[in-house]
Amino acid sequence: MKRARFIHLWVALAILVCIATGWAQSKGIDPALLAKAKAGDADAEEQVSLSYSRLGNQKESCRWGFIAAQNGNASAQHYLGYTYEEGSTLCGRPKDYTQAAGWFRKAAEQGDAVSQEELAVMYDNGQGLPQDHSQAAIWWRKAAEQGDPSSQYNLGIAYYRGQGLPQDYAQAIIWFRKAAELRQGEIAGAPEWSRKIMEGTTADAQSALGEAYAYGNGVAQDYTQAAAWYRKAADLGNAYAQRDLGDLYYNGGVIKFVDAPGGGKRGIRDDGGGEFPKDYSLAAIWYRKAAEQADEYSQNSLGILFDNGQGVPQDYAEAYFWYSLASAKQPHLAENRDNAASHLTKTVLLQTQERARKWFEDHPVQANPQ
Repeated sequence: MKRARFIHLWVALAILVCIATGWAQSKGIDPALLAKAKAGDADAEEQVSLSYSRLGNQKESCRWGFIAAQNGNASAQHYLGYTYEEGSTLCGRPKDYTQAAGWFRKAAEQGDAVSQEELAVMYDNGQGLPQDHSQAAIWWRKAAEQGDPSSQYNLGIAYYRGQGLPQDYAQAIIWFRKAAELRQGEIAGAPEWSRKIMEGTTADAQSALGEAYAYGNGVAQDYTQAAAWYRKAADLGNAYAQRDLGDLYYNGGVIKFVDAPGGGKRGIRDDGGGEFPKDYSLAAIWYRKAAEQADEYSQNSLGILFDNGQGVPQDYAEAYFWYSLASAKQPHLAENRDNAASHLTKTVLLQTQERARKWFEDHPVQANPQ
């Protein structure tokens, strides 16, 4: 199954930005607000904390934020959990997942959806808490029912995998669809810095729906629907959807594995999803988009297209280049790289190796080529 990318900080930061922006119109701290805070009003304490942050007094901001959290303000509790989760030099707090989980729980139990999602992630990863997928699913559901798209997607993943819940593709589809159909207006209305993160969650859910349609999990198998959902995610930059869309066009559908004569497995085209046009040129376009995002399987597939002249002009140097990138992460693919090298002159081989080295310099997240 696919990856579950946990996105769980943007809402908390958005809350802080929105509140702080309101205070940015004033100078200093409202004496009446400060008086309420000193009288023990937790909401006022949190706003004083934000006001001190705006004024650049981080020591006082942290002090008042801690007081507000102790007095039960959910937003302050969430932010305190965040400072322990990430570590905060400004507030003098070390990274401490146990403390983070404790504060997230306090806010989550007050119904704070972002903290519920954070707590679910910590249960799922076993950070600061014993790993417990059932508890993760419980907290994702609480946040998902409040409309948190990341939790909707992750609850869908839990159902899809049967992780912490009985496997139930139909329920997975329901939650994937809620996250996948996040309206563009909602995304456009978010702060600019959070827009990409929201788009990422939406794209993950759209990609998951595409896979469900491609394999008939929870819905009738339908390659046209699969391609439509993959395309939505691919247009948002989701590399996995770009790769899967490339696979659909390359195979004219999807591949399933069956028993081969003499033992082992062999891949055959699965016709269960209806007719789908095989188009190597379109496959090359989508493989390239994913390959340029360092997806090694797309890099290898793009190499195959150049190797065989399918959808692109045959070009062994291009094939070698993409095979080189792929085999850096997946050494078993090195045979393709070496076969392509046998078609190159020494000069072209050295030039292409230099090009691959340059690519790795510009994309340090991927391992060095072999």
